Amino acid sequence: MIRTTNAGRKRRANRSVPSVEPLEGREMMTAGTASAAAIAAAASPQPGEISARPASPAAVPTDSLRLRDRLSPRVVRMLRAEIARQMAADNLPSVAVGIWIPGAGRFLAIRGDANLETGRRRGLPDPFRIASITKAFTATAVLQLVDRGRLSVTDPLARWYPDFPNAANITVDDLLRMRSGIPDTVDAALPEYFTDPTIRLTPEDFMARAAAMPGAFRPAGVETVYNNLNYLFLQEIVRKETGRDLGVQIRRSILRPLGMAHTLYPRGDRLPGPLHGYSLVPETGRLIDRTVLNPGVAGGAGAMISTMHDLRIFARALGTGSLLSPSSRAAQLQGSPLAHAPEFLRYGEGVELLGPFVGHNGTIFGFSSEMFYLPALKATIVVNVSRLDLDDVSRATPLFLSLSKIVFPDYVLW
Repeated sequence: MIRTTNAGRKRRANRSVPSVEPLEGREMMTAGTASAAAIAAAASPQPGEISARPASPAAVPTDSLRLRDRLSPRVVRMLRAEIARQMAADNLPSVAVGIWIPGAGRFLAIRGDANLETGRRRGLPDPFRIASITKAFTATAVLQLVDRGRLSVTDPLARWYPDFPNAANITVDDLLRMRSGIPDTVDAALPEYFTDPTIRLTPEDFMARAAAMPGAFRPAGVETVYNNLNYLFLQEIVRKETGRDLGVQIRRSILRPLGMAHTLYPRGDRLPGPLHGYSLVPETGRLIDRTVLNPGVAGGAGAMISTMHDLRIFARALGTGSLLSPSSRAAQLQGSPLAHAPEFLRYGEGVELLGPFVGHNGTIFGFSSEMFYLPALKATIVVNVSRLDLDDVSRATPLFLSLSKIVFPDYVLW
């Protein structure tokens, strides 16, 4: 969830990647009549930057000046400076940023260390935990079952959990939209999870804890309150309806059709690849390694792992509704104001709506991520930071907000 903070952070030197990793899925964009010199200047990566490429000067009408200027050399300099500033100010071990705008170009930057112990630099293909971006996958899998007639968003939770408190009044739609009124026992367990990242806690454990708190329930369908337990229920509803684990269903109905070969719903505790995630301990001021953790605690609310390239693919599919029927797509984008969040943020069925931006963000110990699509420009922005602390305050959100404001000043509401 989007959270902001003004708290100061310990400063750290910004060390950038010395070598360029090969790009996956390289795509050439086209734009207006920018000079060859300007293209060459912007296309020369800074240390640690994969590419900053406006499109070649062809094929787009001359009235698209504003479009191609979104990744002009001046804008690229501003993006570089803002990334460097926030890395130093917020003590970020590594940062990955991708901005893709058809007709304007792309900006890809990888900065910092994948491993603070060895000094190995972060690379573009390195997988990372995407945390609550998983919710967009879970919601899509559920809505695909709705489209196939396997269930309805009006089905009560009692269909699968008849003994759970207030289950007759809580619908699938309430779970998707964070309007169930169920107490969030997953969020309450964060201190346990931080102390023992490989702790074995199941959806049933969290459901039992919630059921034991009848006085903490609120009426369903009244208020939109971000709640991870909703998506553990959805995880189990998919399993009960299909006979398959949610990860298998997501692989069959989303990852394979989209060709997302580097995204997974993990079973084990280890993160594939060389990238490490870190948490800062306020008492010592030290960053500790939080790469290895049990993804089953987060489950359908936050277990998945992906890459910059794959999230670009999914952001576009989510933003265009290509995986759903028109009716399900339209319903998914009907958002409500989210309690305890900035006024520009609304929540739909597994999607965050930041004004015209569609997507989700995510936090899990060691990693903070943002993934958003701007339909008006068919543009995508993905940000990942290899740090998330016990306070669960995203270290990627401030960077996303500032970078999107630089590139899309006429679309942002912040």
